[in-house]
Amino acid sequence: MIKSQSTSCASGRGGSPKLRRNWTRRAFLKLITTSAGVLAPVVRLHSRAKSLWPGARYSSADRDHAIERGLEFIERIASKPEHFSRFGHDLIFCFYTISNTAKNAKLRALAHNLVMRYARQWRHDNPDPPGADSDALFLFAEGAAVADRTLGLDAALKQRVRLAAEPFSVVDFLRFDPGHEPPPKDIPEACSKCNFQNPRGAAICQKCQTPLTFHSPYDIWLDSLIMTHESDSYGIKLGASYPEALQWISRMRPYPPPGNDEQAFDDVAYTVTHIVYTLNDYHTYRLSPAWLPQEFRYLKRNIRVAERYQDWELVGEFMDALRAFGVDESAPEIRDGMSYLLSHQNSDGSWGNMDDDDIYTRYHSTWTAIDGLREYSFHGEGLRSPDLLAIITGRRAILATSNH
Repeated sequence: MIKSQSTSCASGRGGSPKLRRNWTRRAFLKLITTSAGVLAPVVRLHSRAKSLWPGARYSSADRDHAIERGLEFIERIASKPEHFSRFGHDLIFCFYTISNTAKNAKLRALAHNLVMRYARQWRHDNPDPPGADSDALFLFAEGAAVADRTLGLDAALKQRVRLAAEPFSVVDFLRFDPGHEPPPKDIPEACSKCNFQNPRGAAICQKCQTPLTFHSPYDIWLDSLIMTHESDSYGIKLGASYPEALQWISRMRPYPPPGNDEQAFDDVAYTVTHIVYTLNDYHTYRLSPAWLPQEFRYLKRNIRVAERYQDWELVGEFMDALRAFGVDESAPEIRDGMSYLLSHQNSDGSWGNMDDDDIYTRYHSTWTAIDGLREYSFHGEGLRSPDLLAIITGRRAILATSNH
């Protein structure tokens, strides 16, 4: 979900260079390997506990213990002020989604206590929205939305966020206007030599004359789905609405099969998982495979590609996205994924490379592993909005005027 190896990458809007912060569940992550980490497969202390399935190596108690250790690791990250100041908006979203959707009552209670504590901390630390950076404003709005859901509406702060968003255009937020065109192919990545963010369409860096590479349109579309979902959920339009971004789903299908380019696979795979997340409001509703047959097939066919890359982040996302379609431990994809994750948990409770100094990578890989392992208490079958069904099934024509 991997264009940058750090928690901030150089990017910009309208061609002006500035820092672009990592966005929520967006996986701007490096390939995680186990060579530098200390693996601590789950110790089966509960030999008499119920097996996850007949003949399984691990029990339900093993799974619960691994999840709790993972949550404790994320809480240790959140407890450090230097980390919470950068990632607090994302960490409270982690605790909120688990508390809202976990089937296990103990896990739900643990996460609820954490989101209550840290949402208060986030609100205390962030009394006013930033005014000079569209990306920073989006991250602030995400944190404010979680705080509102947890602690109650702060109407005055919401109004200040609305006013702070007014100077920015849709392109400032999304890098394109989904109301008028599909996700484009001509947005350059930051220059590999000087890190300058060139304007759209530039093939040669205007600063140092280095040839440029371009973002995948799936990468651009993915960011727009995340941002518009979060801003719609908060009730403040940051550039465009979620239906405007989602409407290009028919144009983006069919999804290209994995080849030998891991980056291209990541761009498509993370897009598919986030179509699921933004449609079911991050694990709130169960989805019907009949609504999204191409996405469902993609997940089932390609989860083992993520395992082959040893990408804990993506394995967890494939698993929880499949669970959203009603796939459970009776399916080989879920069984293999659970065995894979449970046998690769680190001694500190995390998943991934323990020597990685990228804090976002450390906690986010652990978060998605937890989501891949846990069971969900879905609020029935449905979408975050019934009106979206016509878009994803192709019964609503694209109303935007394409420039391509």
